Amino acid sequence: MAKEYVFGIINDIQKMSMNDGPGYRTTVFLKGCTLNCEWCHNPEGKNRYPEIIPFISNCTGCGECLKVCPTDAISLDRETSTPHIDRRLCITCLQCVNACQSDALIKWGKIMSVDQVMEEVLKDKLFYTNSKGGLTVSGGEPMAQPNFVKALFKAAKKENINTALDTCGQAPWDDYEKVLPHTDLVLFDLKNMDTRKHYSYAGLGNKLILENAEKIAEKEINMRIRIPVIPGSNDTKENWEKTAEFIKKLGKAVQGIDLLPYHPYVGGKYKAFGMDYPYPVGEGLEDELIEPIIKYFIESAPEVSVGG
Repeated sequence: MAKEYVFGIINDIQKMSMNDGPGYRTTVFLKGCTLNCEWCHNPEGKNRYPEIIPFISNCTGCGECLKVCPTDAISLDRETSTPHIDRRLCITCLQCVNACQSDALIKWGKIMSVDQVMEEVLKDKLFYTNSKGGLTVSGGEPMAQPNFVKALFKAAKKENINTALDTCGQAPWDDYEKVLPHTDLVLFDLKNMDTRKHYSYAGLGNKLILENAEKIAEKEINMRIRIPVIPGSNDTKENWEKTAEFIKKLGKAVQGIDLLPYHPYVGGKYKAFGMDYPYPVGEGLEDELIEPIIKYFIESAPEVSVGG
């Protein structure tokens, strides 16, 4: 029988990660997301397809990209002389990327097979063994590419490598049923218990997310609940109390809770990409603002951490 090749669209592969599950891990970031959170730390991972993103801080305004674009998809901002790409016209031919000598136009997204990704993962197998680490698939949202995640996790399990799925929960249950049999740990995001507010900040309500969390818990698959702490979005007493109450209902499947403080430096990435960012840049959450939140969750799980 001919070998079956399964391909995914990869945003990045990060080695020696310590914030995406236990031990030292290789985190594979996939492109594509089922939500559109306004505080997203990886905006280059939202779209599933490979794309060209301007890194405008590197742009010299030379205009070479305009000369080679076959569809006239690129224009220069009149005030800043930095490139703007019309996504309706761009065919991702990469001629502009090749013509740019200052790395102001970057291709995000690489098509890779399971074997190619596993080649990178296996390079650090010794570290996984010694630290009880493994492979984590994140995003974007990995469940935007469920068949690839299933194939990748199956390949990892053949090598006795621990697998962790970092998911927002917004995907059809049928897709989770493909992936969960090959998953050792689920890192499950809970952003806001109020469905209207969830819709406002993330683009969709939370009904399906909460249903999937309950179904995963019923399967008794180990879970860690990850809660972003976002000023002005979900940092209210009411939300923390409702979140803690919901986590208690998930029962023994929940191994721990990770509070993830708002990252103040991601705004610099948005600026570099020429994107708007609605939160303060360079202003993080002080420890004294995080510590009181812990009290809401200490009875909901065996462990509560800050930062994952």
